[in-house]
Amino acid sequence: MSLGGVTRVSINALKPGLTDNLIVGVIIGRQTPRKIKKEGLDGQRAVWDITVRDSLEDFINVTFWGSLPHLNGLADLFHVGDVVDIINAKISVRTTNDNFRPFVSSPFQLTMSDSNGKIIHHEGDDCTTFFELKNYPTKPITNIFTIADIHSKGAHIGNETVDLLVAVRSVDPMRTITTKDGRKMINRVVIVMDYTSDELPFQIWNSDIVQLADSWKPRDTVLFLADVRIEWNLYKRCFIAVDRSSTIITENPNVAEAEALRNYAWNTPTHANAILDKLANSIVDPASVRQVMTIQQVLDRCKFNSEDGSSGDDSQFTALIYCLITHMDLDGSAPMVVTKCNSCELPVENELCMNSECRVGNGSFRGSIETSFDLRVSLTDHTGSLEFCRLNGLSAERVLKCTAKQFSSMSLENKTQLKWTLLLERCAARILILRPSICNPRPSICLLSCCVSDPTEAAARIPLS
Repeated sequence: MSLGGVTRVSINALKPGLTDNLIVGVIIGRQTPRKIKKEGLDGQRAVWDITVRDSLEDFINVTFWGSLPHLNGLADLFHVGDVVDIINAKISVRTTNDNFRPFVSSPFQLTMSDSNGKIIHHEGDDCTTFFELKNYPTKPITNIFTIADIHSKGAHIGNETVDLLVAVRSVDPMRTITTKDGRKMINRVVIVMDYTSDELPFQIWNSDIVQLADSWKPRDTVLFLADVRIEWNLYKRCFIAVDRSSTIITENPNVAEAEALRNYAWNTPTHANAILDKLANSIVDPASVRQVMTIQQVLDRCKFNSEDGSSGDDSQFTALIYCLITHMDLDGSAPMVVTKCNSCELPVENELCMNSECRVGNGSFRGSIETSFDLRVSLTDHTGSLEFCRLNGLSAERVLKCTAKQFSSMSLENKTQLKWTLLLERCAARILILRPSICNPRPSICLLSCCVSDPTEAAARIPLS
């Protein structure tokens, strides 16, 4: 079709030397204009890259050359998701070893400059068709890495790029930094999750994506991240994903795997206490916990053992410790029974879950709730103390030998008597420990069971150090 001296052509029909061309497509990737440092140039020469798609199978990189002010002005006008007309671009064979641009299906590339070619917003009636294209991944979904792969093999991945299918867990605020040459840059960190792990920091430097992230909803937005780099972050002491000039991010990709991951993210606990409670409830028989440890050994096992992030341990473990219960305030003023949401397992207000990350939360409607124990106890042995260990749910009913409803109806005198059956007694305590993580820098510990121990057994089994 010829329009005003140019002929509209699809990406899959391009060939070198074709002139007077018009390509219509949606921008699926956009970089920030960057200065070109080259001898003989005045320092204002710059380049700007975008990636344009016009069908499920066809997408191509477009490079603009010109002065930095001109390209900055263009970049301010065109963003990811815009449908554009690219007019009279030069068509050439794509460089096969270009690692700084996104992966594309077309064997060609488009080039434009101040004096050659033009880009404008598309005003046709077919914009909706192009809008839908930005929700399809640009690479096969079958070749993705998992977050567990990154945590365990990050040192072997090095600075190579990987593809990830992840759900957004949380979005940090936007930050502005000043570079050494005085430029202002914005960035932000988004914590993402998948089936194998509930946290991986994703650091974003692309200004377009930084701003788009404002609309991402925790546990609802799914992202396909094509070609993100894996780096070791000294500050966070973990591997992180970082966007680069070749990265393409597809929001809520239109594939079955994305919908399945969204459902998983909605229904799996992400807060440390909720994760700990779910793990504790999965241990049917606490007596199966037989590995005896001292409190210092528990604390040592919670630490990272190397600078590459490996710990030699899983994210959680159990232990049997012989200790004194040095704090159990059953007859104090602090609340010991809580009403929780069955969906996210966090406390509710007036029978409404106010957690904005919960499927039934944010006060939208009443969900399923339950009342259970929510206690804190302290354990001490000859090597140290574990403060604020959680004792709740079925575990608390086992230890206290009563339900939350029965406890609530007890007199203060009876609660005091119940407290002194265990307080300052030498006990055999079985605990579950959730090791520190990116989102939860301190270990989370819950008491699975506790009873007064036999002195002979305790003396024989307590580690000396």
